[in-house]
Amino acid sequence: MKITVKYLDKPDAFKKWVTTAFTKDAENIVERLATLVEQAIKIHIMSTSRLPTGALADAFFKEQLSPTSWGIGDIATLNKNTPYWRHINYGSIAIGADWQHFLPKGFWNNGRWNENQAGYAGVKPKNPIQAHNYIEKTLVDLDIAIQKTLSEK
Repeated sequence: MKITVKYLDKPDAFKKWVTTAFTKDAENIVERLATLVEQAIKIHIMSTSRLPTGALADAFFKEQLSPTSWGIGDIATLNKNTPYWRHINYGSIAIGADWQHFLPKGFWNNGRWNENQAGYAGVKPKNPIQAHNYIEKTLVDLDIAIQKTLSEK
């Protein structure tokens, strides 16, 4: 059996309608995936940190680049607002951080080093930051979300 669909008004009208429908579907799907990725990376950051403040998680947000393209976590913005994002994701040793340095004057408060000119000088960190791999965990979540989305159709 052979089925043929013909749209008789204008030869290209049906093709244009199909293209528009698929493009709109793609825009909605990609935006939904961007939202899932944004939520996933924030969850991974907050759940892998011992004393999260939320500043790093808040630095990751979705941004529309074109109708079918979204980005999460602009590198320039992350470097400016949360320059420690690489340390936490990859771990200090993986990015070649030197742990033989002294911290700026300050003091420990609730597990965090707070810079303060009235604080202590000559303090060395004891342990490098361990890798949290929140980006890698989010990419796994994205792959699962893509497979789930593709199987819904």
